[in-house]
Amino acid sequence: MADDKPAEPAVLDSATDTYFRSLAGLKYPQALVDQFPRIANKLAELKDDKPKLVDYFNSLTSNQRDKRNGFPFSVLMNIQDLREVMVGDANGFVLTDTTKWVS
Repeated sequence: MADDKPAEPAVLDSATDTYFRSLAGLKYPQALVDQFPRIANKLAELKDDKPKLVDYFNSLTSNQRDKRNGFPFSVLMNIQDLREVMVGDANGFVLTDTTKWVS
């Protein structure tokens, strides 16, 4: 028989909070931690595994499920800022001699 209790709401881990506060050059991602603490916790969990972290960021910013609504703008900006600081790129764009534009 299935458990009829509702799922516990996600709560921000104290380690996640500490990690985000320690990132240099990053404004604290308040909208993300308030509205999607589960995602914030997952980002902190993956911080030392760059390939998995990049995959997770990509999954957050691409619509792989038709019924996905997307994030509020403030949350999306927090995700983009975290990606830039944690991965070192924005939107997966890597500047190389073939991708840079020089006038």
